[in-house]
Amino acid sequence: MKKLNMLKSTLLCSAILMASVLPMNTAAAKPEENSGASTSGTAKVSATLPEFIILHYYSVIDLNFDTPSSETIDEGSNAMNVTWAGNVYDNDELKPEDLMDAKLELDNDLVTVSLPNVWAVRGFAPNSKAKVSIEIPDGGDELKQDKSVIEMSNMNVTEGNNSGSSLDVELNGIAKSRATRGGVTVDLDFMKTTRSGEHTGGLYKLTAETI
Repeated sequence: MKKLNMLKSTLLCSAILMASVLPMNTAAAKPEENSGASTSGTAKVSATLPEFIILHYYSVIDLNFDTPSSETIDEGSNAMNVTWAGNVYDNDELKPEDLMDAKLELDNDLVTVSLPNVWAVRGFAPNSKAKVSIEIPDGGDELKQDKSVIEMSNMNVTEGNNSGSSLDVELNGIAKSRATRGGVTVDLDFMKTTRSGEHTGGLYKLTAETI
């Protein structure tokens, strides 16, 4: 009986000893994870943009002409016959067509002035285009100072090498960096101009529309 108890004790100690040398992190194998059900869908996205246009322009244009240097022009000599009554005859006279040229000369008193990049447009249009046009409103064709008048005519808008009273231009979206820019040309007639200083009253109207 004692031998049987000793055998049991020996087997129990052996079992405890074997258990103590097994790794502590040994764990039971995990069951295989379930991936679950899945589904997906695709959405269509659209955007409708408004048709609109932005016109940038200067509402006041001040033209400050260069000041030419004053000069004296010697027209040569003139031999004159004089009576004792003080009358001169058979003498040369200064005539407009014979006057020598000055440093500043105008061709028929008309000057074409080009105003670069005085308007810009941006926006959205059905065909990515806009029409820009210019006109002189009633009464806006004269710049005056009392009786001294500068007449304004033949106004055109310009964009690149194109010029006309109206132009079709590209609209490149609404970003300022892609705005389409253009200029204006106008003829100024100084035939009726007699005074220095500011002459006022000239007007032009710009119109921009999507096309």
